[in-house]
Amino acid sequence: MSEKKNTLWKRVVGYIAFTLFALFAMFFVTFPYEALQSRVRLEADNAGYFLRIGKMGPGLFSVRAGDVEVSKKAVGDQVPEALKVDSVSVGPTLFPPGVAVKLNMLGGTVATRLSGFGSVRIKVDVEDLDLSKGNLKGFSGIDFAGEVEAHVDLTMPRVASGAPNAPAEADLTQASGTISIATRGLAINGGTANITIPQFGPEPTPVDLPKIVIGELGGNIKIEKGSATVEEFKSKSADLELNITGTVKLAKRLEYAEPNMEIRVKPDPEFQKRLGLLGSALSMIGADPKDPTWRMGRLTGYIGRPQFR
Repeated sequence: MSEKKNTLWKRVVGYIAFTLFALFAMFFVTFPYEALQSRVRLEADNAGYFLRIGKMGPGLFSVRAGDVEVSKKAVGDQVPEALKVDSVSVGPTLFPPGVAVKLNMLGGTVATRLSGFGSVRIKVDVEDLDLSKGNLKGFSGIDFAGEVEAHVDLTMPRVASGAPNAPAEADLTQASGTISIATRGLAINGGTANITIPQFGPEPTPVDLPKIVIGELGGNIKIEKGSATVEEFKSKSADLELNITGTVKLAKRLEYAEPNMEIRVKPDPEFQKRLGLLGSALSMIGADPKDPTWRMGRLTGYIGRPQFR
């Protein structure tokens, strides 16, 4: 008798599993991919970018786009170069319920998971990104080299937005979690960057970058109730040493977050000469009271409008 009951339960579980599999499979097979592709392009256009998607269709219980290129909008006759993304997959997760997004790009992966009901948990795992790949040089204007690994784990409570009938939103000002970043062989081999140098005015200045070897840059950030503390963030190479400490007060929008950080840098004298305009700006930064061989500045203001002195 017990064997018949076990067999019956196995059949029931099997039928349920097959039914759920069929439902999911039919959903992704019959999904209106052309309409989704048009909507994604429109959203990218509104954000100031041109998006090209080579192909879009069903993945493994996900929507998958392949051969993706993202570029800034053209200005005049200049056609900006595109950042190349091998594939993007978006699909649901069950344990815990949420949404997962995975990008294959720059020879590595960026995996993001968003989940939670009463609170929102965001996990991001960046693995083995090679900054010399994916035409990042053409897209950014800077010739980067090196590999990047990063991990983000944040939990934010949902709070009422204040607007009538609007859903609750995740509150970054009450976020808690950790962020870790590590690089290998990080360097800038040249290029042009628009940098705001306070000593030369508020407008960004185009600066030709020399070769800058940064080396093994890494650090950890701990976040508790909307206050981020940079526990350790430093690098050391033949060109310069860098050490960053301090805090960031988070805001509902990241561009309004308020940093209060001390940035210490110790450049090699010959390297500072090669920096040109940047070297002149660096020489204007005051000496570190604890060690005059280092220079120390303070980053304040807002993330979207920083002030360095």
